[in-house]
Amino acid sequence: MQYDTGKHCVFYHRYHIVWSTKYRFKVLTGTLRLRVRDICRQVCRENEVEILRGVLSSDHVHMFVSVP
Repeated sequence: MQYDTGKHCVFYHRYHIVWSTKYRFKVLTGTLRLRVRDICRQVCRENEVEILRGVLSSDHVHMFVSVP
């Protein structure tokens, strides 16, 4: 297990986040799929969240992230 450290703490925060489209419609394809991926990366970068693993399907998104 790899722990992260702050100035006054030691922590291990990992979250599994799943988003799905309404009624599980398969709309995450083509350029929309690339745009969703870029937005997820941008938001995580802005909030200092590290994406450990991510999967984009045509109807849902899985992300396993480490949050400081």
